[in-house]
Amino acid sequence: MSTSEFESLVAAFLEGNASEAQVARLRAALGRSPELRARFQSRVRLHKAQLSFLSRREERSLSGVMTWLHGYGQRMGRSFAHLCLLALVLVELQVTIPAEYSGLLSYVDSPAAEEQVLGGTEVPLRLLTDAVQDF
Repeated sequence: MSTSEFESLVAAFLEGNASEAQVARLRAALGRSPELRARFQSRVRLHKAQLSFLSRREERSLSGVMTWLHGYGQRMGRSFAHLCLLALVLVELQVTIPAEYSGLLSYVDSPAAEEQVLGGTEVPLRLLTDAVQDF
């Protein structure tokens, strides 16, 4: 049996894809040669070590991902709460900001405001915007 043929039989056996005929040929080769038996046992040990390492690594990475997601959710929740609080403060400040700074003057038609008179006296533009803001 050639080395490449033996390696392909061992690989098929370790992957679980070997047919009964291939397993029988592998057992016959292992029974004939102690050198092939030692190589087979070392490959089996290596395969088991690789599988145990990969399974531990997968479990660790899964728990790491879950921990990261939990922390990320908490950070996003805190950020959302802070943004809501900031929005509430800004809404409250917008109500108390004078009309000159809040942009309400741009909504008032200045010629129409100048035409309004109260008992023969003109109403200052500031009082008109305060009345609009209270609305």
